[in-house]
Amino acid sequence: MQIIHAIWEKRNLGVNCYEVIVESGDTLEILKERALEYETNYTVIKVPTGMMDISLYLQSVGYRFMEGFTTCYHSAELPNLNSIQQRMVSSVLCEKMNDKDWDQMANEIRGGMFRDDRVSLDPFFTQDQANNRYIGWMTDEKTRGAFFFKITYRDDAIGFFVIRNVEKRICLGVISGIYPKFQKYAMGLCLYYYTIYESIKLNAKRIEQAFSTNNRGASALHLSIGGYILKEQYNVFISHK
Repeated sequence: MQIIHAIWEKRNLGVNCYEVIVESGDTLEILKERALEYETNYTVIKVPTGMMDISLYLQSVGYRFMEGFTTCYHSAELPNLNSIQQRMVSSVLCEKMNDKDWDQMANEIRGGMFRDDRVSLDPFFTQDQANNRYIGWMTDEKTRGAFFFKITYRDDAIGFFVIRNVEKRICLGVISGIYPKFQKYAMGLCLYYYTIYESIKLNAKRIEQAFSTNNRGASALHLSIGGYILKEQYNVFISHK
C-alpha cells in the first residue's frame, strides 16, 4: 500500500491531503490498521476494481465513490487511420508552446475547460479550486521538464497536450484537452495522435497514460485509436473531515 502525502493539494485546494494506492497484496485489515497514517482533511483512496471487500468497507464508513481511474500504455507506434481520421490529423499543426501559448492555456483552464475530474464534481470544492489545481499541476510539470504542445487549426489554437520523459524510452502522456470553443468539432483524435507522434520523436518505445471514467470522451478515444493496453483500473473513494 502506498501512502502519499499530497502536499501540493494544500497549495492547490487549501486542504491537507493524503492519497492511498491500495495494491494487490494488501488486505482490508492492513487498510484499517494504518488508518491513522492517512486519514486527514481530504483523503483519496484508489482501490483496484477487483477488491470489493475494501470498496464496500470504505463506503460503509463514509467514503464516497468519485470516479473510476484507468491506467494504460501504448507501444509508441502510429495508429492506422481511416481516410476521415487522416484528413483530420493532417488539417492541424502541432507546435511547442511559447509563453503566449502558455498564458492562453492557463486562461482556458481558469475558464473551466476541465469539468469531469473528481475535484470539479465534488460539491465540497468550487470550480475555481478545481481550476487552480490544474494550474498548479501544469506549473509543476513545467518545473519537471515536461514538453507542452499546442494544436492549431486555421491559425487558432484549439487545444494542448503535455508529455514528459519518465524513464529511459518511456513517455508519460500527462494531460490533454480541447479548448471549449472547439469541443463540438470532435478534434480530440488529433491530441492523441500527436501525443504518440511527439513521443516517438523523443525516442519513446512506450507511452503511459491515465484517464477518469467520468470523462467519456477520453474513454472512447483510447478505445477507438487502437494500440492501448490496459494496465490498472481503480475505484476512487474520497472523504472530507
